[in-house]
Amino acid sequence: MATFVCRVQFLDDTDPFNSTNFPEPTRPPLYTFREDIPLINQLAGIHRLLKAPHKVLPHSAALRTSRIRF
Repeated sequence: MATFVCRVQFLDDTDPFNSTNFPEPTRPPLYTFREDIPLINQLAGIHRLLKAPHKVLPHSAALRTSRIRF
């Protein structure tokens, strides 16, 4: 079972002029992704970890990656 670990966070874009209702985490937590499980099946676990205020809608989820050195 191959895995990779990265930091995850959400962007609260429900109201771009109000960032006080659900502040984004200052230090994104680590999440271990499994390469043998489709990403769509791992979204619920990420959502629980982040305690994100949004509903998980498969057709509106987006993933952006960037390289971070630990």
